[in-house]
Amino acid sequence: MTGQFDIDFNSEEKRIKSVYAQRQGASRYSWFNPGYLFYIQELESRVLGLLRSEGLQALSDKKILEIGCGYGSWLREFIKWGASPNNLTGVDLLPDRIEKARQLCPHGVQLLCGNASKLPFDDDSFDFVVQFTVFSSILDPDMKKALASEMIRVVRRGGRILWYDFYVNNPRNSDTRGIPKHEITHLFPQCRINLHKVSLVPPLSRVLAPYSWLACYALERLRIFNTHYLGVIQRE
Repeated sequence: MTGQFDIDFNSEEKRIKSVYAQRQGASRYSWFNPGYLFYIQELESRVLGLLRSEGLQALSDKKILEIGCGYGSWLREFIKWGASPNNLTGVDLLPDRIEKARQLCPHGVQLLCGNASKLPFDDDSFDFVVQFTVFSSILDPDMKKALASEMIRVVRRGGRILWYDFYVNNPRNSDTRGIPKHEITHLFPQCRINLHKVSLVPPLSRVLAPYSWLACYALERLRIFNTHYLGVIQRE
């Protein structure tokens, strides 16, 4: 059985492709940018802590799907953490990102180009479905509903959706929209939802990180300057 939605999202797809094409090569996403390095390393630590708290350290036999996988960086992180490449699948809307992911990811990782609001997988196909800042990039509410419905459909009962996304709006970026907790609850009804505020607001970390990681770390732990939710959504 495949997805329930039969809606044409062509205009929203074109908008998203155009927005992400403009982001490619931005220096703020360079590993040599101290602010970005702090952000990524802190996020990795938080994700591992979350998996540990959920009792999900054993990844070797878990089937994992990432929505909006980009160049496959998080898929490769899961391999580093113990997942088998043969159990990993990534889907992304942009063909060039999938092509680059195929170059970077090890053999066995399945990579598909397409709109994840219409997934070509059977019900209950995955133990994990992962999304990092995908929903905040979608402005069409019907497309968000369709994507959430597909994620619930393909994750097995008792399986987890790993969620990481903005919960606040960025006044400088009209191409994204924060996803507050009440909207997440609406998108994933009848699911157990456990969210934590993480990630120091990026402009602040970019300013502070070159001078003091300790200051960034302390402010991130206060949570009042954090901009994202990280958590798990469990299908009951």
